[in-house]
Amino acid sequence: MEQTETEKKKGNLTAFSAFAGGVVGWTSNTSLNMLTDTDMTDYYFVSISLGVIIGLLWDIAQKLNRD
Repeated sequence: MEQTETEKKKGNLTAFSAFAGGVVGWTSNTSLNMLTDTDMTDYYFVSISLGVIIGLLWDIAQKLNRD
């Protein structure tokens, strides 16, 4: 069975969700670093990883609710 163009676009949103989650994690860490005047550079990896995980979970939830 052929996939329609909208199904292909929705399938590509997983990578976008992971990337967007990483950007949000990095942005939140940078913002906290500036607002609190503390050195949070050790936590960049943790923030970006949590952002990616949240982005992937968001995508999974969207796919489960669609079915």
